[in-house]
This record gives sequence, C-alpha cells and structure tokens, in this order.
Amino acid sequence: MTKKPPVAREAAPSPKLIPSQPSANGADETLLTLPELAAYLHLDEKTVYKLVTTGKLPSVGGERSWQFRKHDVDLWLERELLGDEESFTEIPDGMKLPLEDLLPDTAIIIDLKAKNPVSVIEELAARAYGNGWLTDKPWFVGHVVERESLSSTAMEGGVAFLHTRAKDKGKIVRPFLVCGRSWEGIQFGAPDGRNTFLFFLMGLKYDKLHLPILGRLARAMRNPQTIAKLRAMSSPDKLRALLLREDEQARNGVVPPPSQPSDFAPRLDRTMRLRAIRRIGAVHKAEAIAAAAPPKVKKPRAKKKVVAPKP
Repeated sequence: MTKKPPVAREAAPSPKLIPSQPSANGADETLLTLPELAAYLHLDEKTVYKLVTTGKLPSVGGERSWQFRKHDVDLWLERELLGDEESFTEIPDGMKLPLEDLLPDTAIIIDLKAKNPVSVIEELAARAYGNGWLTDKPWFVGHVVERESLSSTAMEGGVAFLHTRAKDKGKIVRPFLVCGRSWEGIQFGAPDGRNTFLFFLMGLKYDKLHLPILGRLARAMRNPQTIAKLRAMSSPDKLRALLLREDEQARNGVVPPPSQPSDFAPRLDRTMRLRAIRRIGAVHKAEAIAAAAPPKVKKPRAKKKVVAPKP
C-alpha cells in the first residue's frame, strides 16, 4: 500500500510584537527576561505574556527568547500611566472650563485650623477626600509636600497654589480645587517673607487642565483688592462667588491697576464690622463692670478644732 506523503501543517502565526526603538543617548540598555519584567512591573507572568503577544509591550527577540529593554518599558509605562488620557476628546479645554465645575460649595474652607504648612496640605486634602475626589489621601499629600519641598508655591500678597504633577488614574477621581483661608496666616515661604492667608489645593489630574487653570487663578489673584476682600469675607458662599467673578474677569482680559503693599490688607465687610464692634463693646462693658465692682474681701478660713483622742 502506497504511503501518502505527510501533509505539511501551516505554521502558527507568530505573535505580533512591537520592535524596540533605538534608545536615546545615555538611556538604560538593560535587558530583562519575561520573569524579570513581570517582577519589575509587579504583574504575574501570564499578564505580561498577554501584553507581549497582543503587541502592547515592546520587546526584542522571538517567542522563545523574548527580552525587553528597560528603557523601552519605562517609556511604555509613561505612556500608559501618564500620557494616554491627554488625547481624550472629552477632556474640556482648561481655558474655557467654568471654575464652578471645579470649585463647588463644599470645596471652601472658611477658617483653616492648621498652623503649619504640612497641616494645611493635610486639611485641604482631607476635604477633597471627604468629598470623594481622592481615593488615596496619603499618596496625594506626600506628592504635594514633595513639590513644596522643591520651592514654595506661595506668592506675594498672601496666596499659595498647592499642586503636584503626579497623576494616577485611580487615586484622583475627578479634577478638583479646594480653597482654604487662614485668619492669622501661616509662614509658607512667600518671596516677601510674610504670612500666607489663602490656599488653593489643585488636583486637576490632566495636563490639559493643570497649566490653564493655574494661570487663570494666578491672574485673578494679582488684584490686591480681591485678596483683601477674600481675607475679610464672613461667608463661604460670598467667598466662592467673588472667586468665580474674578476668574471670569481674568478670562475676559480685565487687568487690575498697579498694586501697593498696603492694598493687600483686608477690609472688613459690613457683617464683619458689626461683629467686631459688638465684640469690642462687650469687652469694654465687661471691663467697666469689673472696675466699678467693689473689691472682694477674702474671709479668713476658720481653723478646724483639733479634738484630742479619748483615753
């Protein structure tokens, strides 16, 4: 019986690989194996294998000798964790986004209890966490403190813009601003050496929002009269309304007049003036009553009789 020649089987298609790009000068040329890459990414080998075979991870070599340049892996991580959201069309333009979308009523702290820079950051971040805008408060606080350790974000006039460029998709739920005011002020490293009274904590998540919103706030806070009013207002609703109005004027190109150092002093609104007058009047009345009252004479204490023990 004549034997049929063996039928040649079609070779299975090789996995789609992304060729590794030449690294820049001075880049890390370290090559990692699949198990080493899994440990480096803190993923299991099956997940890494799937990423490679689907063409999502850059690699060199064939299936039996896969290797991965650490520099290429780092670039891939940067694209995945930081850069990809910047291409989303649904992210609004930072120059056109209304400030009220980032600064709701619950984002205003009218009287900060903090007494030092780190506690200011923690108190503002706690408000964001309480509103559900952060899922990891220690992570966010740590990055903001790290940013402040490089150089203070406080400006002349008593304003600071606290922010970090670190991003994590799961830890900042939505872009937000938190505004806090300190009555007494806190030494925060301002260029003029004076206290800082107004603090803006920025968790904007996207670069497309970060720089435009920061620029808008900085322009709005150039007006010393605005800073003085914000420092004096007694209501969080009034403070927020003034911020929104000043931001709108800044977007429309309204330029404030040149400022003098005395312009940054707070001017009390009508409510605050009435409260101050009542408080001063109550103090004076108490002092007058105390001065008119006759001095109290302390009665000498009666000595206790000592009873001798019976025999």
